Amino acid sequence: MRIVDRIILTIFTLLVAGLSLGVIVLSLRLISFDQMWTSLNHIYGQWELGLIGAILLMASLRLLFAGIRSSRLKTTIIHHAEMGEICISLDAVKNLAEKTAKQIRGVHGVKVSVIYEDENLKIRIRATISPDSNIPSVAEEVQQRVRDYIKNTVGIEPSEVAVLVENIANDVKGRSRVE
Repeated sequence: MRIVDRIILTIFTLLVAGLSLGVIVLSLRLISFDQMWTSLNHIYGQWELGLIGAILLMASLRLLFAGIRSSRLKTTIIHHAEMGEICISLDAVKNLAEKTAKQIRGVHGVKVSVIYEDENLKIRIRATISPDSNIPSVAEEVQQRVRDYIKNTVGIEPSEVAVLVENIANDVKGRSRVE
């Protein structure tokens, strides 16, 4: 869940808690119903409160859809074998892809993210490449090697292996000064 959704969820939870507290106060007769009804009559016809209600409705729908969307994303890959299920963590797949990409000549650093949804495995690699390398050929080699290694090791061929060359490594070595 993203930070915006968490903030909305916190505000929404506080509002629901306040509403619940009002129901408890009414049910215990700590405030008279007539007094509460008179207060509600002042709200009738106020467009500002209708706007607040519409905002709360949109917030609740956003949280509902955020919950549904996050439940679709899986954190494991499940294989069915003769003796039972085999679960492979997406973190394990991420580490395999990272290890494979780092072994390629010309790659200095990588950051990998793995998404598994709707039976599709997507791997995104952000790489730092050395300046003396041919960037397209190194990126293709990263794609091919990671795809093959994940297919052979995990048993699922990634539907996508995207490589973003995020940076070029600084291979500038300090020159020693001769005096």
